[in-house]
Amino acid sequence: MTVTVATPTAREELPARLRRVTMRLSRRLRREAGSGLPPALDSALTTIGRRGPISPSELAQLEGVRRPTATRLLAILEDRGLVARTPDPCDRRSCRVAVTEPGRALLRDSRTRRDAYIARRLASFEPDDRAMLDRALALLERMITEER
Repeated sequence: MTVTVATPTAREELPARLRRVTMRLSRRLRREAGSGLPPALDSALTTIGRRGPISPSELAQLEGVRRPTATRLLAILEDRGLVARTPDPCDRRSCRVAVTEPGRALLRDSRTRRDAYIARRLASFEPDDRAMLDRALALLERMITEER
């Protein structure tokens, strides 16, 4: 295993390299998912599956879009039978959105395909490299969960 010393130039390049790699991996995993959904719909369905049932306003906030955009995304997902709206029990003027069984199946299949892609790629790594990646993932998880 080779250890690289972080020179000033390497430290300056690290954020850009990390951004590029994570974006490329994210795009690749979207392609591997095979959901047939455009990225915005895939992301919205995933968010609803993870956090639902949620209101359209909550979806907009979580997805970083405006409420009309979230409403359009929900209409498409609902038309495809992937989500269903129900009245909000606390506020009858609003609704809650949850993933339907076909939506859960799509999410499950997409997750399985993404995990299989990563497993295939990791199979060629040496044990030391997998251990190093495990340590790097712990740092990435800390980076996105800790407030600085």
